[in-house]
Amino acid sequence: MLTTLLETQPKDTSGGSGVSREDTVKEKIEKDLLPVIPNDFNFIEVDDKLKILKGGPRQIVQDKQMNLMPLNIFLRQELDRFQKILNIVRSMLIAMVDAIEGSTIMTPELVAAIDAIFDFRVPYKWQFDPTGAEISWMTPNLAGWIKGLTDRHYQLHSWINKERPPSFWLTGFFNPQGFLTAMKQEVARTKKDKGWALDEVEYDTDPTKEIISSDDGRIDGMKLNPPQEGVYIHGMYLEGAGWNNSQKALDDSTPGRLFQAFPIMHVTAAYVPRNEKDKEKPQIGGGARGGKPDVAEKKKRYYDCPVYKYPKRSDRYLIFRVFIKPEGQHSINVTTLNKNMTPPIKWKLSGVALLCSKE
Repeated sequence: MLTTLLETQPKDTSGGSGVSREDTVKEKIEKDLLPVIPNDFNFIEVDDKLKILKGGPRQIVQDKQMNLMPLNIFLRQELDRFQKILNIVRSMLIAMVDAIEGSTIMTPELVAAIDAIFDFRVPYKWQFDPTGAEISWMTPNLAGWIKGLTDRHYQLHSWINKERPPSFWLTGFFNPQGFLTAMKQEVARTKKDKGWALDEVEYDTDPTKEIISSDDGRIDGMKLNPPQEGVYIHGMYLEGAGWNNSQKALDDSTPGRLFQAFPIMHVTAAYVPRNEKDKEKPQIGGGARGGKPDVAEKKKRYYDCPVYKYPKRSDRYLIFRVFIKPEGQHSINVTTLNKNMTPPIKWKLSGVALLCSKE
């Protein structure tokens, strides 16, 4: 509704300052927007760097085919998509300046983009393709979208130029489901001697106690070692419940607090037998590991929490589901998990979910 009201406002006013909206937009583009647009990726260099990129499971690294590692393939795909957005944004900003100066024709598309920037909204073409499909992140205002652009570039640039990060900002990916699938592929490859197949493994999750409270997902300065198996992810917010960090369990919400920063989450893949024959295969499922419940036990006792890209909850924005311990005792004993522990149905009825964005 607010967007509709903004679009119906008169477009020929100068606000009493004597400066037209076109000149205002031109100044904003030249001083505020173009200078912060990240540099393009050089894909000849990218392909060379992928071949020697550090990080990943030791069993796969020994094969010395770094560019064929699933997460490195995923990184290349993310860089491709990000570069397309960069091309659209940069070319459109330059075209708007040229059109305002009279160097090129002022098309209806450029007029709409100029109006959007004047109203601090995101131009339509930056978020949607001609068919109406989403091509970037959904942010209600221009400043937030540009910040998202620079933050996403920072993660991808650091990854390709340094090494695989110890924890990944899940919010910063175009295709977070693809990221998690690539992680499962890597884990399954490390277990190929045990006969694991990708369609036979499921996600196994466990929150840590480390919390990154910043919204940009940057982990510079944090002393964090990557897990031996799987990945760490961060940047999520808990909605509908509070968080007891000492017990790593859900708790009642704090009054007046809508979102709770969620700790770094360890996500890996676990083999779960489908039948009696599968139980003969070496696996992670089917028994507690080091006193911790396995996937089968978590399905019975833990809250199966959905993770969404945006607060607008729908299957379209559902990424995956994670296991979160309902509130209970300090110690976890798989034989008495239901004792003194809130049933998961309470949190399901409360609409508890994890979000990758608060907007």
